[in-house]
Amino acid sequence: MEAPEKKIIKLCKDNKKEGFDLLFEKYERFIYGIAFRYTASRDDSLDLLQEVYIKIYKAISRFNDSQPLLPWIKKITVNTCLNFLRDKEKSTLSLDSKTDDDKGSVLDYIASAASVEDEVSYMDTKKTLEKNIHELPPEMRMAVILRHMKNMSYEDISKAMSCPVGTVKTYLFRGRKILKDKLKASGIWEV
Repeated sequence: MEAPEKKIIKLCKDNKKEGFDLLFEKYERFIYGIAFRYTASRDDSLDLLQEVYIKIYKAISRFNDSQPLLPWIKKITVNTCLNFLRDKEKSTLSLDSKTDDDKGSVLDYIASAASVEDEVSYMDTKKTLEKNIHELPPEMRMAVILRHMKNMSYEDISKAMSCPVGTVKTYLFRGRKILKDKLKASGIWEV
């Protein structure tokens, strides 16, 4: 674990305001980015950000200093988002929102709009893909988002979702198959 991270953890465990300020400053965008992927709502994402920090504040004393901090924060964030989605029936997913730590979004892999016809096709594809990802079961949706939008490894997804790597691979396989079948049915995916 890097030295600044250890300093932040020590300050937080000593219940110093400076530690929590540093923690918030370092991970705010990351947590907000994940929350926004699930809610597509600024207000809901800010609420989730606050909820995650309250959970971190309450649990930091039990955090194992020998472990890296980021996977622990990812796990809390992912679980908080999943709980939010279970409690709230309607939410949307924005595929084109990015944060500084993103390597890209799904939209980066869809052909850019060069003409009006291409623009319409592009927007239809985007809406269909958003709708189909949103309709995936929560665990599959989470795995697809973390793998393809956050570029996380299977191991990191496994830790974040608190399930074995094999289960993550199953969620991804099934989620991709469902998306592929739906995109084929809508005429977007060509064989």
